[in-house]
Amino acid sequence: MKHYPSCTYEEWHFREAKKMADWKSRRHVVKMVDISPAEFTAYCERTGAHPDLTTFLKVLSDKASF
Repeated sequence: MKHYPSCTYEEWHFREAKKMADWKSRRHVVKMVDISPAEFTAYCERTGAHPDLTTFLKVLSDKASF
């Protein structure tokens, strides 16, 4: 995927966990959404969307029903 983070999974996971904790501390709701690489690829093929971070965030938002 284009624009994928240029750090290790552990670093990325630590930063994302911190972001979620920050949002929760401000009384926001955080909803975890599971998506597989195959599901993302299928979405891109079905819709003709580019497999980039913008598309990924849209798929997650749609799947979470925000």
